[in-house]
Amino acid sequence: MAHEGVMTLLFVFIGAMVLVGILVAVRQARKRRERRAALARWAQQRGWAYADEVPGAHDGLRGGPFHKGHSRKTTEGVWGSYDGHQAMSSRYTYLVTTSNGKTTTTHTYHHHVLSLALPATLPDLELKPEGVLSGMFGRDTDFEDAAFNDAWNVRGADPRTTSDIIHPLMMRRLMRADLQGASLLLEGGRIFLWRKGQPEVSAIDPGLRALREVVELIPGFVWDNARGRGA
Repeated sequence: MAHEGVMTLLFVFIGAMVLVGILVAVRQARKRRERRAALARWAQQRGWAYADEVPGAHDGLRGGPFHKGHSRKTTEGVWGSYDGHQAMSSRYTYLVTTSNGKTTTTHTYHHHVLSLALPATLPDLELKPEGVLSGMFGRDTDFEDAAFNDAWNVRGADPRTTSDIIHPLMMRRLMRADLQGASLLLEGGRIFLWRKGQPEVSAIDPGLRALREVVELIPGFVWDNARGRGA
């Protein structure tokens, strides 16, 4: 009898876990539908396009989260014109699978990614909050501002261009609260901003505005040099 009681409790426990899993999956699916509907409405109001999936949107990028893991996907994309720049907001996910020889675990990473097209293609440059794993491009660059060095890890493919872009006014802009916790990447003729988590309609405009302000602080001679390289 005691054995039967233990087995009954075990089946009840397993059943409860299965039910919880189903309820969580249903709740996540509902949230995903609601988020996608909100993004589609937002895009329609702006005259932008929306797609549940945007294949190839971040292919070929080496920086940021775009080279990590496997099963990479760009979904929930909205794109259109923002103050003369081609802009995009999307959900970017990838999977990381690890094994200790006995068990295999797969974890999914979600990011909200914003981007603007640049007037010219600049040398690759990545800025991450200090303490985050280092980027792909060069060594961490130190500047005269100690507080900035404590806040940001800056790695650029071309040290001179990196120094030209990260001038005192740019540092001041990057230290503002709206960019704390974000990461930035200049690569392939675009500038990207990303944060961990799901896309939020309310985060699109502030994020794109921050990107535009960063772009506007890049000195004119940097653009001239970039166009000269492309000639």
